Order: sequence, then structure tokens, then C-alpha cells
Amino acid sequence: MFDQTLEPIDTCGCGDIGYLTTRTVPVDLVHGVGRIVNVPTYHCRSKSCQEFSIPSIVARRLDDIAEAMENAELSESVYSWIAQREQTLDPLQRAKNDQTHLQAFTLQFGGRKYADAHVILIVPGQAIFFQSSLEETEYYLLRHEEDRRSEEIWFSFLKFYYQEPDLTYDDFLEWSEDGHLKEIGRITIDEVEDTLIDEFGEWE
Repeated sequence: MFDQTLEPIDTCGCGDIGYLTTRTVPVDLVHGVGRIVNVPTYHCRSKSCQEFSIPSIVARRLDDIAEAMENAELSESVYSWIAQREQTLDPLQRAKNDQTHLQAFTLQFGGRKYADAHVILIVPGQAIFFQSSLEETEYYLLRHEEDRRSEEIWFSFLKFYYQEPDLTYDDFLEWSEDGHLKEIGRITIDEVEDTLIDEFGEWE
């Protein structure tokens, strides 16, 4: 089923360039109109644009979620991918599945603010950068770490200090060749939310 991954850029429903993000999408159900939150979509980032487009792989998954919602008579659900470790998936299909799942997972942190930090940069499927609200030169990085020996999806949680304003991913890559990153720990994808709340407090 997972014959493609989510590209970071495609086309918005308005025809302009669309950037991968997440949104709540309404769905027609037998028992009324429902909604699915955190759905990966493409949007042009214009505040006045109400259009968006849904990747085909996501649309197929939405049908499955809607069917499950009807069976359980639910009106709301959170977007998720099919269980990653299904026995029917060969290693190549599982790798594609994991990558697509990672892209959607990282994108759900877009614009998120915690009590003591906020998200400043997301590299879909790879990394999430946080800046401290208490010390502007203090940054944190949640970075995907591939581990072929484990079926779990792992992240390293790192801390670093960066003196220049407006951190970009290219700037970080250049800086990290010599800059110091302190590893706070390694965590699975299921532990991410609790770890961030423990470190930064509740999110808004």
C-alpha cells in the first residue's frame, strides 16, 4: 500500500505551490459529518486561502479511518497510519511506511508552543528544533535516529547553544560540524510527547 512517501512540496488546492502541513478535515459519515484531525495536506500558507490538497496515499488512509469511525459510531478521530509492524509488509514496504509516518508525526508539531519552549523549525521526517523561551540562545533538537536492529522508531533528544539569530537548517548543518551537541537521551516515538512535556511543560 505504501508505494510513495510524502513530498515536502506539491500543489495547494488553489493551484499555487503547496507546503506539507497538517489540518482538520471533515468527512461524511453514515451517522453525520465527522472530522479527522492532524491530516497531512498541502497548503500555500496564504492566510486568505481556504483551499488545500490531500496526497493520494493520505486519501486512501482517510477512507479506512472513516470506515472505522462509522463502525464505532465516532464523530472525531486523529489521523494515524496503519500499524507499522504488520506481518504482511516486506522490509522495503515497512521502510516506506516508517518514513511516511515520520513525516506526518513531525509535521504535527508545526507552530507548537510549550510553557518553556516553542518549535522554530521542522525538517519533515527528520528533525524538530525548539528554542527556549527562557534563554534565546538555548536550543533543543529532536532528531530521528535510524536503528535497523529495532522495530521501534527512535529519536535522539539534544541540547545546544547557538548565538546567531534566525537559525536555519543549513546554518545548523554547517555549525554542527564543529558545534557541541549535548545528548539528553534517546527515546522512542511513543515517548516523545511525555518527554517534551517533562522538559518544557504543557503545550498550548
